[in-house]
Amino acid sequence: MPRIHPTAVVHSEANLAEGVEVGPYSIIDSGTRLAAGVHIGPFCHLYPGVELDERVVLDDGVVVGNAPQDQKYSGASTGVLVGSATRLREYVTVNRATTPDGITRIGSNCLIMAYAHVAHDCDIGDGTVIANSVQMGGHVHVGENAIISGMTGVHQYTHIGAGAFIGGNLRVDQDVPPFCKALGEPLRWAGLNLVGLRRRGNESETMKFLESFYRAAYRDGEKSALEWMRQQSGFDEAKSKLEKFFSERKRILLRRGLS
Repeated sequence: MPRIHPTAVVHSEANLAEGVEVGPYSIIDSGTRLAAGVHIGPFCHLYPGVELDERVVLDDGVVVGNAPQDQKYSGASTGVLVGSATRLREYVTVNRATTPDGITRIGSNCLIMAYAHVAHDCDIGDGTVIANSVQMGGHVHVGENAIISGMTGVHQYTHIGAGAFIGGNLRVDQDVPPFCKALGEPLRWAGLNLVGLRRRGNESETMKFLESFYRAAYRDGEKSALEWMRQQSGFDEAKSKLEKFFSERKRILLRRGLS
C-alpha cells in the first residue's frame, strides 16, 4: 500500500503503485500515475497528466505538470513524463506540454538541482545533470549524459548534444554539439569534454575521431564533416549521437573561439 501523510491531498483517481510515499501537505491531482518506489517530499504538487516512473524522488516544494508559460497555450490536456530513478531537488518546476501530441520528458537517472526550471515540451535525455537555478525555455532538447552548470539560461528550441558540458552563469542561445564544452560570454566552443568522455569509458581513438570530426566541421562545414564521418569505420555510438544532433538541431551552431 502507498504511504500517504494525513495532511497530503491525493485525488481518488490518482494511480499510486505499491511503495509510493507522499509527504506532508503535498497535492496529487487526478490523472497522475506514480510507479513503485516513488517518493514525494513535503509541499509538492503534481498536476493532471504527470507520470513518474519507478524510484523517482521529488524533494521539498517540487511542482510538476502545471500549465505552460506560453500565451499560445489553449488549455489542452497534456502531460509530463519523468523516467526511473530521476531526482528533482527542492523547488524544481516542470511545465507540461503545449499541445496534446507533445510531452515534456525528463529521462531516467537524471539529477535536476534546486530551483531549476524545465519549460514546456522540453526533452531531457537519460543521465543528464542540470545544476541549481538553470532556467530552460520551451522545446529545449538535451542529449543523454549532458551537464549544464548552475545559473545558466537556455534559449527556447536550443539543442544540446549528448555528453556536452556547459559552464555556469552563461547564456545558451546556440546549439551545443555532442561531447563538447561550451564556455564564455558570448558562448563559444571550448574543445571536447574530455573529462566526460573518459568517465564514460571512451578510448583515446574515439577522442581522436571526434577531434578530427570537429576540426572538419569548423573548417569545412558540417556537411563535409558528416560526409567524412560516414566514410570512417567503427565509432558507431559516437556517430549515432552526431547524426541525431545534426539532423534535429534548430538554432545556429555553437561558434568556435576558445580552443
